[in-house]
Amino acid sequence: MPENRFPSDGVLKQFLVTDERLSRLVAEIKGELTLRGREGLANDRRAQRLRAHDRLSQADDFLRSLGKMCPWIELAGISGSTAYAGAKPEDDIDFFLVTAPRRLWISLLLAMTTARIRRIRARNSPILCFNRLVERNNCIQTFSESREPLFAREALNLVVLRGNRLYRRLLASAPWMGTTFPEMFARRLTEAYEEDEPGRGGGLALGSLANAAAFLFLAPYLWMGGTVRNVRLQRAGRDRERFRTVVRPELYATESMLYEELREKYLKAFA
Repeated sequence: MPENRFPSDGVLKQFLVTDERLSRLVAEIKGELTLRGREGLANDRRAQRLRAHDRLSQADDFLRSLGKMCPWIELAGISGSTAYAGAKPEDDIDFFLVTAPRRLWISLLLAMTTARIRRIRARNSPILCFNRLVERNNCIQTFSESREPLFAREALNLVVLRGNRLYRRLLASAPWMGTTFPEMFARRLTEAYEEDEPGRGGGLALGSLANAAAFLFLAPYLWMGGTVRNVRLQRAGRDRERFRTVVRPELYATESMLYEELREKYLKAFA
């Protein structure tokens, strides 16, 4: 059932009461619908929603600190289980960041360092995972040229915390998403309000030099770390949890084997 279709829990309850047959099959628990006898599922779902809301607040607080060091981050969003309001205690907070040209790797270095410091101070806090960073021009090209339905779903479900103007521009460059998910595409275009462009920061030459140095340091470290982890997962018989690490000057991403399987299923379903 679509979200926010009923203005209050009371209206939802009244809707169920008026249909005797439906009320025998379905129960309402604090605004969540579930089958009779499975009320625990509704409580779990509500807990996941509340946890996701709390994690979005934590992500926003982190971005407030990161933005002071990296004013060239033009879009910051949250994907994964938090974006779908289904966060479990063991889940990470997955970040999607778009930077100005020649600022990706210095942004990633500062983001990882800041996240590590915060993790040391609060060990019970969720892990911050920067699983996709991309430069603006590359991101615009991907949005306009990709035709993958799973990519469209992920892009349209992204919770944008910074950079709604760029997000709207990205959606406008990808009208093909409107063919795949018409209602969601139209809604997200409407929701993406205009805002001031973030500052680019000064010292272009110095920033480019710092970015190049960060790339030379981080790229082999992240690639090797991913390789070692995949070997351990394979030895443990957890092949499906392995992931592919994409390392390029204009892109950093980690894509799990589970994601690849889901991508193939979506391609077949929408063929």
